[in-house]
Amino acid sequence: MSRDLSQAPGSDATLAAEVAAQDALMERLLYVYKAHMAQLCRQANLTMPQWYALDTIARLQRSKMSPLAEQLGLSMGASSTLVDRLATRGLVQRDADTSDRRAVYVSLSDLGHRLLGEARQARTELLHRVFAQLEPAVRVTLRTNLGLLLEAWSTLPSPGTPPGLGCLEE
Repeated sequence: MSRDLSQAPGSDATLAAEVAAQDALMERLLYVYKAHMAQLCRQANLTMPQWYALDTIARLQRSKMSPLAEQLGLSMGASSTLVDRLATRGLVQRDADTSDRRAVYVSLSDLGHRLLGEARQARTELLHRVFAQLEPAVRVTLRTNLGLLLEAWSTLPSPGTPPGLGCLEE
């Protein structure tokens, strides 16, 4: 059951209207961004979870499966399946830990580095096209205000999942 926040005792009807408008705008922004990212993924012959996994592995450089699964917000099984698919395509490599034969390290292969680099470049070009439509002063204001919004979100308790592009399960 939802409550009408503008009618709640002691609430600010103006804030409630602003929250509703901001929520609608963020939903639309995320939808459009994700749609463009999905198109870039298709062009790179990747799924969005694969892109995010490659990007995360690149950031971690070389990682055991457990920390990688945690960073991806996936179970060990789902992470293993995702890494299996990337390894089959030659985008990641697995190396055994010399001190613990059960442990496996995952890192990007040369092909994975190249593909991710090309995909990141395509995303950068897309963002250039978008931001070129805005006046320089608007870009500065947007960056400042998005930074403030990020800070406000960061004050909330962590939901326990990493930032990403949505559900990462394949």
